[in-house]
Amino acid sequence: MSGQPDKLENNKTAQILFWLGMALYLLTRLIALDKFPIYFFSDEAIQTMSAFDLINREFRDLQGNLFPVFFENGQQFNLSLSVWLQVLIAWLPRSVWLTRGLPALISLVFPLSVSLWARDFIKSKHWWLAPFIISALPAWFLHSRTAFETSLGVSFYSLFILFYLKYRLQNRKHLPLALLFGACAFYAYAPVQLVVGFTGLALLAADWRYHFQSKKSLVVGLVTLALLAAPYFLFRFRHQQALGTHLHLLSSYWVSNIPFINKLGIFLGKSLKGLNPLYWFFTNEADLVRHQMKGLGHLPWFLLPFFLIGLWQSLRNWKQPAHRLALLALLVGPVGAAVADIAITRVLVTVV
Repeated sequence: MSGQPDKLENNKTAQILFWLGMALYLLTRLIALDKFPIYFFSDEAIQTMSAFDLINREFRDLQGNLFPVFFENGQQFNLSLSVWLQVLIAWLPRSVWLTRGLPALISLVFPLSVSLWARDFIKSKHWWLAPFIISALPAWFLHSRTAFETSLGVSFYSLFILFYLKYRLQNRKHLPLALLFGACAFYAYAPVQLVVGFTGLALLAADWRYHFQSKKSLVVGLVTLALLAAPYFLFRFRHQQALGTHLHLLSSYWVSNIPFINKLGIFLGKSLKGLNPLYWFFTNEADLVRHQMKGLGHLPWFLLPFFLIGLWQSLRNWKQPAHRLALLALLVGPVGAAVADIAITRVLVTVV
């Protein structure tokens, strides 16, 4: 009986430390947000200005379509959820702090969701460390303090993982929420679209017996998925050249005149590059200066041993859904970036 009070006390201590970590995370996102990063880039400002234009057009796009899904940025349709979220604060005075502050606030769901699935599904005794660790990741620290839509994609993808595990290991009623947050990640950032799609296909294959055990859950999932995907397919029908234009602007090899097998080989090579520890844990010359913390890797080098230990544990326990999902999410993380080339903004979802 003496062990029970000790366990309760440990749980209470862990919860206190977790909330302290969340407070630290929030402070390190919001303090001097308009001062660092030192630039305020056009790809940030366009989020607010597109929301302002959308309201002035009475929620229609330039072609007159009501409630558009995607918005143009530099002759390509690659903005979506980020603009609609800025609509929520469009009634406030426009400022750098507010434009960056909204996605920074939303990014709280990243350490929150990681902590919960580490505690409830990985069964980690040190789940409360997640917000402290995430606060100190150089790539995430930098980009979660910007209005680049990449941070939104990462945040909603982490929620997707949490609610998928809730669906898979707790209650099937969580499936619509898992699909909803997966769709939010999909609409948040273009490179994450492939990541969400590949993750969904991988989970469909890995857990197919579980999916088909309940016809009711399967029907609810299919209907939810159809409703969430409908705006995307409607957009593709109205703008059939948009995808090709986007790939051309990215100078993607997928629109070059080379054999398909060569394209597939390049795709696999770039995906492997996005999983290279040398890219993540040490400084590199591949990424633009504005997307790096000077003198630091995208992840701290001293976390590499812990990453390898965690990878080994998940490989040993790959039959368990939570560990299997961690491996699948790691493997598909770079696929969106691999369509063109590896860059930290495109591959940031891998930090999950």
